[in-house]
Parts: sequence; C-alpha cells; structure tokens
Amino acid sequence: MIELIGIDKIAEQMQEVLIGKTIERVKVNQKKALNVAEEVYGQRTKGASVTEVRTHGKWLIIALDNSEHLLLSFTLGNDIFYFENGAIKKIKYPHNVEVHFDDDSGFTARFWWFEKFYLLNFTELSEISEDKHAALDPLDEAFTLDYFTTVLSGKKSQIKSFLMSQKKIGGLSGMYMHDILWGAGIHPAKKISEISVNDIKKLHTSIHEKITFFRRHMDFFDESKAFVGDDFFIAYLDNEEPCPNCGTPIQYLKTGSSSTYVCSTCQQL
Repeated sequence: MIELIGIDKIAEQMQEVLIGKTIERVKVNQKKALNVAEEVYGQRTKGASVTEVRTHGKWLIIALDNSEHLLLSFTLGNDIFYFENGAIKKIKYPHNVEVHFDDDSGFTARFWWFEKFYLLNFTELSEISEDKHAALDPLDEAFTLDYFTTVLSGKKSQIKSFLMSQKKIGGLSGMYMHDILWGAGIHPAKKISEISVNDIKKLHTSIHEKITFFRRHMDFFDESKAFVGDDFFIAYLDNEEPCPNCGTPIQYLKTGSSSTYVCSTCQQL
C-alpha cells in the first residue's frame, strides 16, 4: 500500500516510463472519487500525452500536453501498478481506476478507503490551496533528532494524535503508527510532556526504521511487493495474538478518536 511516505518513489518510477505515452481511455469504478463526470474525464484526456509526473503534498500529479492534469490523492492509501501488452488482468487486486495508453500499457489504482481522482486544467491546478505547506517527510535529511525534539517541545497532547495530525511530519498515518510506537516502547495515549529524552530518541529512531521498512513495499512495477497484513509487526494482529517482542497478548484499544494496537508490557502508560 502507498501512502504519503511512498508517493515520491512512485512518482519517480512513473516518470521513468510514462513520459510521452498517449492516453487511450480512462475507466473509473468509484465515481465518487471524481470531480467531473467520467465521460468528461475521458473526453478531456483522450489523445493527450504525459509530459511530467510530480507530487504536491498528498497529490500525485500527471501533467498532459493539453494543459490537463490527472490528480490522485494519497490520504488513506493506494496500490498503483503498471502493466504492459494489455495485461491488466494479471493484476490480481481489484482496482478503482484504470488508465490505458495507446501502446497497450497503463496503470491501475486501488483505494484502501476513499481517495480522489481529479482532473484539473492549468488554471484550476494553480488554485489548489491545500498542502501548500506540506509537512516534513520522515526520511528527509532535515528530520533530525534535534528537529523532532523541537517539534515535540512544549506539547501536551497524546503522542499518537499529535504525530497523526500531519502538522510537522507527513505520512505518519494510523496504519504505520501502531508499529512505530510499539518499536519505541511508547503507549499511544501517553502525553508528550511525559515522554523522556531517551524515549524521544527511541521514537525518532523507530520512525526512521519503520518508514524505511514500509517503503520497500511500494513499487509501481511489482505487484508482489504490495502491502499485506503480515508485513506489519503488531498492527492488524487478531486481538490477543502474542507480541512479537515479549509474547504478551496484543490489545486493540480506543485512544482518543481512533483505535490502536498496543502491547501492555512493551508500551506501558
């Protein structure tokens, strides 16, 4: 599954193979994801060629030579896969979006929840205001321990809800947060003001290690690398399954407005 933490990697891979390809047709199976009717989407993109693939905040943007832009959001997760020689049926996962090019290649997108697949012309694109100040990527060189410590300084909220707010650090959504906090031995409901300097260091390390691990499962060309539940450490374990570290049964708890997987031994409140 691809979320914000993998959007740049996918954009780079798409840029490698999609430049110059001409769109034959677009099929959308989740109409609520569109900002225009599917027929209009097809009319405005058919015969146009890809000139650039880039990112902007949560958006992956595919620019066309007729000033149109395909925008795919990465909020709760996507699986995006490339196919050649019309071999779309070889992609085993069901998909919400299909983009077909005139050389029998294309790509599909599967939404893990609800995402957007917009079509904007150049003028409309310039008016996008959200994500102008995108949060720092956890794998950015600027995401140092000093930066992280400064971000947390003076905060009193629960650590999980703060990190998921995307205000200072991007891409740390709930599905990753379970394993990140578990790796640092920090309970998701713990107040930031109660976290020790040493535990902040452990959390910074866990963020980098877990995000690096998860990013390996994001690939535009290889569906076999798609994320599955077994790729997580404690997230999505059945209630009462043992913690991989200590064997204590994993608990599924409500923390704030969301739920989380916790080891009561490794992550004491």
